Amino acid sequence: MDPCNLNVGTIAYMSPERINTDLNDGAYDGYTGDIWSFDLSILEFYMGRFPFGENLGKQGDWAALMCAICYSDPPEPPATASPEFKSFVGCCLQKNPAKRSSAAQLMQHPFVARPQPLPLAAPPS
Repeated sequence: MDPCNLNVGTIAYMSPERINTDLNDGAYDGYTGDIWSFDLSILEFYMGRFPFGENLGKQGDWAALMCAICYSDPPEPPATASPEFKSFVGCCLQKNPAKRSSAAQLMQHPFVARPQPLPLAAPPS
């Protein structure tokens, strides 16, 4: 059973080419689709709300949601986000799946790969 040929998942997090196969000439790569879904989740965590929410009418309007995913500009982080985070989101939420970064490329992205602060010393006893 090839899971990439099944329409399984939450529509709100599906990539544009998964919803509308005409957008990518019928080709679907589950890995690039997962990059879209992953980043949409990260953006939602950051914003505290679903990123496509402002483009929709009443809750549960699945047709409007699918149109927003397929035809509107991808959501962007707020202006207060760091440049690295904005860049990371931009690498993931590309409408054209061929332009999306791979997981290996994202692991090298400055948002992920930048040196992390040293752990804090244990508090004095």
